[in-house]
Amino acid sequence: MDHKYNIGSVHPLAISVSANLKDIRKIPVRLKIATGNYILQAHKASFSKNHTSSTCKLCSKADETVEHFILLCEKLDEARIPIMSKILNNGSLILAKVTTSFPVDLLQLIINPFCYIDINVNRTAFEETSNILEPLCRQLLYNLHNKRYALLAYI
Repeated sequence: MDHKYNIGSVHPLAISVSANLKDIRKIPVRLKIATGNYILQAHKASFSKNHTSSTCKLCSKADETVEHFILLCEKLDEARIPIMSKILNNGSLILAKVTTSFPVDLLQLIINPFCYIDINVNRTAFEETSNILEPLCRQLLYNLHNKRYALLAYI
């Protein structure tokens, strides 16, 4: 979460532009990931003082960090690939309207697409982020979460 938003106001990540119950149910997963409270193997290992392995239980190829979970675990490709191209295309179009002098971090964009958009500078880009990009990112995180738990149920 970043500092562009006032204390006492709801962060855009916690707001759904849709009244659809399915969309609203996806918010807690997104907020847990954005606040660092989503429990992955790397977290479990640090909590257990490394008595638990931090290696991803799905692919066994790397530590299960947020980056691995969202971008790299090949066992989650089925849930990731269909939405990732939409995020990249829409994110590129929206961010092209915003002048940035720094590189865009894909992981940060997925976790919090509002971090690159200032509502006071570019209202149009903020609205496009709210209506197009953020729902895609939320869907990706929710799909990854569901796929991960479905696969873990068989391990």
